[in-house]
Amino acid sequence: MNILLMCMNYAPERTAIGPFTTGLSEYLVSRGHRVYVVTAFPHYPEWEIQEPYKGRIFLREMRNGVSLRRCYVRLPRNSGALQRILYDCSFSVSAFLAGLGVSDIDVVVAVTPPVQLGFTAWILSRLKRASFIFKVHDLAVDAAVALNLIENRAVAGFARWLESLIYKKARNVLVICRGFAESIMARGVPESKILVLPDWVDTDVIRPLPRQNQFRQTFGIEADRFLVLYAGNMGAKQGLENAIRAAERLQQVCGVLFLFVGEGSEKSCLVEIANEGRMENVRFMPLQPNEMLPYMLSAADVLLINQRASVVDIVIPCKLLTYMAAGRPVVAAVHADSEAAKYIRRADCGLVVPPEQPQALADAVRTLHADRSLAERLGRNGRSFAEVNFAKQRVLQRYDEFFAALQGANRQSAGG
Repeated sequence: MNILLMCMNYAPERTAIGPFTTGLSEYLVSRGHRVYVVTAFPHYPEWEIQEPYKGRIFLREMRNGVSLRRCYVRLPRNSGALQRILYDCSFSVSAFLAGLGVSDIDVVVAVTPPVQLGFTAWILSRLKRASFIFKVHDLAVDAAVALNLIENRAVAGFARWLESLIYKKARNVLVICRGFAESIMARGVPESKILVLPDWVDTDVIRPLPRQNQFRQTFGIEADRFLVLYAGNMGAKQGLENAIRAAERLQQVCGVLFLFVGEGSEKSCLVEIANEGRMENVRFMPLQPNEMLPYMLSAADVLLINQRASVVDIVIPCKLLTYMAAGRPVVAAVHADSEAAKYIRRADCGLVVPPEQPQALADAVRTLHADRSLAERLGRNGRSFAEVNFAKQRVLQRYDEFFAALQGANRQSAGG
């Protein structure tokens, strides 16, 4: 089958959607499919085009059997709504031009966000007489409205109309969790069109390792330090000031250290808050190499998720699956009805506290600091849940089955 996958993020990007689009593409190649990917030049989460891609408009390259068409994206200059719209639209337009050059396509798959890319992919699918599949990784429009990134009612209304149009035109809508499926069905999309295919984690790579390992040794984190680790994007959705304020309340608790690893639009503000408060129990580190990730997660005593109160069924943190696989307890300051909270309760792998309440987050950390047996039990539960539900080969096999069924349906339709 000839598959055109359109996505904003791809390797060498190491966070968020990038590893999933990369893993899926390479797996489909291994199963005998021909895979073309139209993607942006790597820029996330640093929000800067990586070397050696700077100054390019279009570029073709082969990566592990996948044929890549990289194309222009206008990076936002600030976190405003207009800048984000220009960012999303610039890629969607350049992706359309890049996709025109790919011939003999059986199916076009668009990964959202951005939602505009779905419209691009649908038009391309019509031109190439191919099936159109829409993969929903975030409910991007709902997220933008909830976080006040889109405040204009007319703009929000148009975005929702466009999103509904894309759902209607897609042959199938793939979602990563049941909550997304329910939200989309509430928009009038029939359940028969929706398929839940979760993200995955490589449980052979991300696994419980000794707590005192090379990560602690390399970065001078003492064995008696109770390490609360946040790893990932530091942006508007995460609302990590809440975690900084929680750390402030734990400054007198012996040995507790909050470590924030990654990049993002809000990182400089968070660093400034910690510096102003002279918090000696807060540290920041840049994104770490992939090979260090298993050791970094295992070095932690608690793994942290934090979201704004307005985030309910619009995103599910990619890091949650990785946290579970690492076998460490999760503390999540998230809405009680969010998908993250539902997964944590279902797996019994951590403590869920109300978002934007620093004292509640501090109390949860204090609980696990005092009760190490509870922390160990929650960590084991998370590992078991990840192995059963999110192991990479199991999930990718379901994708293989989906595309095989699609190929069979296309052949039957052509024969009819």
